[in-house]
Parts: sequence; structure tokens; C-alpha cells
Amino acid sequence: MTLNFQPICTGRVNGASVDGNLSDRKPIYSYTILKVLDQVMLQVEYHCFADLRFKRIDPLYKELCLIIAEVLVLDQESVIKINGSNINTCLVQEVYSLIRNDHIRLVFSNFRDVSQRVFNKRAYLRTALYNAVFEIESHFLNDMSCD
Repeated sequence: MTLNFQPICTGRVNGASVDGNLSDRKPIYSYTILKVLDQVMLQVEYHCFADLRFKRIDPLYKELCLIIAEVLVLDQESVIKINGSNINTCLVQEVYSLIRNDHIRLVFSNFRDVSQRVFNKRAYLRTALYNAVFEIESHFLNDMSCD
């Protein structure tokens, strides 16, 4: 079974229907989190995170995938806090649908480099995943210019 990871932002704006032609498609949040987690793991090429020296995958990679899956199954009408701001869940789902392997590696690397204790890890990682989509190019350009 293949899930469609393009969130469907449907609803009403000023009384008019938005994307009414997509209403027959099943929204992501109607799937179970485990099915969505399987699809997320395919989307980010989870098997590539294996550390051949230890013959395992760091549990943080699975935690990141689980956070993505959790956001993808949330009700699209709700809001989610990202970087201290309330953002429409549908928008966050669209951004999360763009997350790939390199975004996960960036978040993983940055989280490992944090020198202070993170008290709300889930919120921190949600924000880091969201920001990774927007910042990945500038991150690598900055790394190259600093070398």
C-alpha cells in the first residue's frame, strides 16, 4: 500500500471551498502512525543510516522518523508550535513531506553537537526538522566557505 505524502489542504476560506477537486482523496491523518512511519522510513532512506562499524542504526534516526510520522497524521485543521510560533499543521505537513535523507542527517548532526541540555526534545526536533528543509543549502555553503 502506497501512501500519498502530499498533504491535502482542503477546507473553506471566506465561505469558498479550497481544492474541492481533491476531496475524494484520503488525507494522511486517516492512516495509522505505523503505516506512515514505514513510508517516512522509505522517504528518508532509513537503511542508509546504518553504521557498519557497529552494525546498527542510531535510535535517534528512528525517533526523527517517528516525529515526522506523528506530524503527518495530525489533524490538518489544528496548529502546531514550531520555533515558538503556532503554525497551521497543514503547512508543517507540506514542509515535512519534503524531508529527505540529507535533512535527517543535518538534524542528527546538529543535535549531537548541542552543548546545552535540551529540555523539550520533541519540540526541539520538530523545529529542527522544519528548519532543515529551509536551511540545508545555506548550511552546506557556510561549511564550504569556512573550510
